[in-house]
Amino acid sequence: MSKTSPVFSSAREQLRMLRERKIGAVELLDLQLARVKEVNPTINAVIVFDEDRARRDAKRADDALTKGAPLGPLHGLPMTVKDVFEMEDVVTTCGIEALRNYVPDHDATILAALREAGAVIFGKTNVPEGAGDHQSYNAIYGITRNPWNLDVTAGGSSGGAAAAIATAMTSLEVGSDVGGSIRCPAHFCGTFGHKPSHGLVPLHGHIPPEPGALRDIEMEVAGPLARSAYDLETLFDVIARPNDLDRKGKAWQLPKARRTKLKDFRVALWADTRDYPVDPGYLETIHAFAADLRKAGVTVDDKARPAIDPEESNETYIATLFGMWGGGLSEEAFQGYVKASAGLATSDKSWPARIGRAAAQTLRDWDRLQEKRARMRRAWEAFFNDYDILICPVMVTPAFPHDTSGADHTAQLHRTMKVGSETLPYLDNLIWPGLITLVNLPSTVAPTRHFTNGLPTGVQLVSGFLDDRTTLRFAQLVEDEFGGFIAPDDALWRNKA
Repeated sequence: MSKTSPVFSSAREQLRMLRERKIGAVELLDLQLARVKEVNPTINAVIVFDEDRARRDAKRADDALTKGAPLGPLHGLPMTVKDVFEMEDVVTTCGIEALRNYVPDHDATILAALREAGAVIFGKTNVPEGAGDHQSYNAIYGITRNPWNLDVTAGGSSGGAAAAIATAMTSLEVGSDVGGSIRCPAHFCGTFGHKPSHGLVPLHGHIPPEPGALRDIEMEVAGPLARSAYDLETLFDVIARPNDLDRKGKAWQLPKARRTKLKDFRVALWADTRDYPVDPGYLETIHAFAADLRKAGVTVDDKARPAIDPEESNETYIATLFGMWGGGLSEEAFQGYVKASAGLATSDKSWPARIGRAAAQTLRDWDRLQEKRARMRRAWEAFFNDYDILICPVMVTPAFPHDTSGADHTAQLHRTMKVGSETLPYLDNLIWPGLITLVNLPSTVAPTRHFTNGLPTGVQLVSGFLDDRTTLRFAQLVEDEFGGFIAPDDALWRNKA
């Protein structure tokens, strides 16, 4: 497909073309499907299609334009969504074998918002089993490959989403994130992604928890992935709204971006190995990105830190994450973790011990954890009185080689990863995303435009709670200044297919 095709344009540009009737919604859908047909057999990012409904929706979008009807902000735009969101009359598995044939009779809240905005949803993208890994592989749909190198992961759990964005199979995607699941794939595939402040985007119809569940998941969010930071905000404005129970009494009025010019932002940089590990090659790209900012006139303080204990922050995150996860276990599995953690010293920092303690914790333990979280949130808020943006790593590593050993979450306890000359536990990759997730902060991932071993890298751009427009604006200004997304060359993987 020619690189002049509209499928390689940003969503904002595609929407402009649709509004100005330079292309029709059906025509653009056909082009996107043709691109999927060209790329997907190798990358395996789009795993379920709803082509018939998409064609009907695209035809209605074209008819509405002809009639001069009011248009939604995503009118006629073809896109995909992550296979964790229930979709009416379309199989939704979250990569879980037991849900192989599950077909919801309703749309998740987010999908309903997308359709109301005029989006034409034509497919769903791959995830790990239960959306619980930093690589996207499951026994139903197989493995999603990174378009920069087929031998490494596209990330998880929104790996199919990021790979589809990076290869122009779609221009917009909706992912979800509690352990880096938007941020990790954006970093690994070189795209933009936004983890909103917790609570801004309703998650009813997201799996997990189990289908039909109505409860909210602590720390979990949903947010956009795209090839442009401007597109992130377009989609964020569609999906950020109170849930259906709160909507009759609430409306979000988020603060405007704190600054309008790049050089006016007060920026802190947390990028060293003093508290948390970081791959040396990846660390170099982060400092190169900071150097670019300084050349553009931005003052970057690499000594500033919030007044928190990094070890306590990480321990509190893990205990909260896996305490919440433990609530969804079967009774048999739960009792297994209770038994496994019985008698283990609190000083035991192995992953089996930490997860076992978290899953078996009491309500009293949980309440104390949440008090720790509240105190850390206050410390972060004080930090963002002095700084507008914190730049930090997304993960410990860039994209790593596929490792599908084992078929469930337990296998991750025994995996390892190379970090420079060290071998560390695989689950240590939760450290950097957890730092931000724990305290409910917004984080926009932007490409550094610097590479290590031929792989793209990204950074987290973090600000205060509900200051989502500040992180999004900073990412947009970075994109304006340096260029933003770099597309992988199809030749990188065509020769290996």
